[in-house]
Amino acid sequence: MPGTHEMVLTGTVESGAEEWSCLSCERRMLLRWPPRYEKLVLELGDENATHVGGKGGVRLGTVDVEPAARPVAEHDIRWLQDNGIDWNNDASA
Repeated sequence: MPGTHEMVLTGTVESGAEEWSCLSCERRMLLRWPPRYEKLVLELGDENATHVGGKGGVRLGTVDVEPAARPVAEHDIRWLQDNGIDWNNDASA
């Protein structure tokens, strides 16, 4: 089981994206939140570690993502795709 590393918010770049850095390895990334979600990894760090973090009193740990028990509406799938989430694991989407 890979280790868990904590990411901390280290600043905001000119574009408005947040820069996050790992306290345990060299991992660094830029995050832009919806509606224009984007994640850009600047330094890979330990790719086997689970990276967690949070801000504003909210912490994000490990999560399990599973398909919904009921069919997901097409407009919801489009919203997920527009926000960088490939719900159906469809590389052509």
